[in-house]
Amino acid sequence: MNNLIKLILLIILSFSSLLSNDNGKSKEIYLSYEKYPNRVFTGQKFDIQLSSIILKDPTSYDKIITTFTTEEGIDILTTDVVWEEIKSNRYTTTISYKVYDKEFILPRITLALIKNGQIIDYISVESPKIEYEKIAINQKLFSNIIAKNLQVHTVKTKQYTNNILHTTLHIEGINSNLEDIHFNSYEDQGINSLTQNYPNQSLYYYVMIPSHTKQINFTFYNTLQKEFITIQIPIILDEELVSTQTELNPYNSSILIYKQVFSGVFLALFIIMYIITRHNRYLILMTIMIIILAYLFIPNKKILLNENTKVYILPTSNSTVYNILDRKHIVEQINEKDKFIKVLFENENIGWIKESDVE
Repeated sequence: MNNLIKLILLIILSFSSLLSNDNGKSKEIYLSYEKYPNRVFTGQKFDIQLSSIILKDPTSYDKIITTFTTEEGIDILTTDVVWEEIKSNRYTTTISYKVYDKEFILPRITLALIKNGQIIDYISVESPKIEYEKIAINQKLFSNIIAKNLQVHTVKTKQYTNNILHTTLHIEGINSNLEDIHFNSYEDQGINSLTQNYPNQSLYYYVMIPSHTKQINFTFYNTLQKEFITIQIPIILDEELVSTQTELNPYNSSILIYKQVFSGVFLALFIIMYIITRHNRYLILMTIMIIILAYLFIPNKKILLNENTKVYILPTSNSTVYNILDRKHIVEQINEKDKFIKVLFENENIGWIKESDVE
């Protein structure tokens, strides 16, 4: 019913704009902008506050509805406009937007009074002119975030490969655009999860960084302080290693080399002892060591992965997907767990894939 009323109202407004230069005027409703920013930036989320005076008897209407028309280059974030009565006949509401383009146009806002499903009165208000400005031109550290407040709560860093660290950031923002975050210094990064309860946002974001990285630096624009704020995040490696770490590959690590050397040494020792003593027990020990050495030198099984295979960091469906294959790949199988297979790629990256993705 609300959508039908809004459609009828939009049609009425369209026709009235052709027939009159006094469109949307009412003698019993007044609508105006109370607060709005003078300037906004690319990707910024911001609020405007409207006030209204309704002189009609409250019993003469059932509800107030609000419609938007002619907006461009902007998103209306407030899906349900609620008018709060602050004193007799006086109302206020806050509407949130996100701007995308310098040619943006704020929507024309119309307030209508509804009685028994019929529009009994309405008024429109023209949008104010708000300046637009591009932000952080040629600033490599700018993260694309514009916020009233921003906090980095937790940082988790684990070894991913010999040369790469996997860092997860938990960031919370107020009146922020965390969905636009990007660090220019790193190629592999992405959103793990984003919770939105405007004006609050909570983000878990992963970044793959070189192992020599000591800290992550980025800036965001603080709309309250009207300046760029630099955030410095020290990188402290967790003792617990990610299960996809290269060193955990039993066929490609220093531990494997030690095992091979020690096994070879013991085999040589048992051969010498057998030559000296001629005891059969050394033949048994020699046989065991030969079997162990053979196992240690057996190469990984080769498997073929299909195109569009998702490569996960951990062997769970909820884990981060750090790569989606653009072609078929022959990889080495390292381990298996819960219908996932741990694989080693030619570039020495390691990840988990689902068994169903093996051709």
